[in-house]
Amino acid sequence: MNAAATVLQKHTYTLGRSLYIPLTCRCNSIPLPLTRGPGFMLPKSIIDALISVRNEECGVEFVPSPEERGGLPDYSKNWLVNTLYPDDMINDHSPENETYNGKYVLDDRINPSIKSLAHEAVTLLSSNSHNEQPVDQIVIAGEGEPTLRMDALLSISHQIQSHQKSNNTPPLPIRLITNGLVYTIPNFGYSPSNINRYGMQIHRHSVLRDMLEAGISRVSVALNTANRHEYDVLMEPCSFTSGSLMPGMAHDMICEFILEACKVGMEVEITGIDRRDVDKSEVDRLARMLLSVAERNKRSNVRWRGYFE
Repeated sequence: MNAAATVLQKHTYTLGRSLYIPLTCRCNSIPLPLTRGPGFMLPKSIIDALISVRNEECGVEFVPSPEERGGLPDYSKNWLVNTLYPDDMINDHSPENETYNGKYVLDDRINPSIKSLAHEAVTLLSSNSHNEQPVDQIVIAGEGEPTLRMDALLSISHQIQSHQKSNNTPPLPIRLITNGLVYTIPNFGYSPSNINRYGMQIHRHSVLRDMLEAGISRVSVALNTANRHEYDVLMEPCSFTSGSLMPGMAHDMICEFILEACKVGMEVEITGIDRRDVDKSEVDRLARMLLSVAERNKRSNVRWRGYFE
């Protein structure tokens, strides 16, 4: 990676040949990095990017102490939410040609802004051919849950693919790393400004279609357990703790999301944390069943991530 491209990375970070774009620090379950255990460490470049997102989104300056895990300050339970948009959030302007159509959305008033994240990614990709390790994949992931910011997820993906097309370069595969709880989020993560599509209300089947149209063809889903009630204990889904769903239903919704993503042709990866208290054989069995509806060349085994005591 050349020095110029590195300097431009404030919120994004690179890992190998993948460009990671974090959209939020807030989450509707225990954040995926925390599920890796108290001894899980992150590289400094990733820590810096995640703290930068925290600082801009929460308006508080976080400075990690040397004793903190991986340099990342403790995660606040106040950031466990089921929506980023208050009930009274109203966007008071409607610029011409910015009604929702996937590519153009009204700003969702969340920082880091959609514009700044897209600009950072596109600027880095502009110098991609000159880098020692050119980026060959975009990964929408971070400390928080990307689908809480559906507007940003879709708009940034569209802008990246438009940039590739305008520069006569091949489209980059875009992978989403998610907890799979998007069906439990009010308005499926779309902001109040963008919940109407051509006068039609968004429904759950719009979500996967919008992702595919934006160029998101790969999705990595943290299933973590085959036991629906154990999931509530391990992940503390806000959809359950807020009382909007009955116990165990969050896990059911994840399984439905996986099935439907497979059916629309996405490449789905199921992940889990290699914990001693989780029955891996049962997770493997459930994963095989869920992925059986996918095309044969898009089926895979569970990817087990290490747990660090």
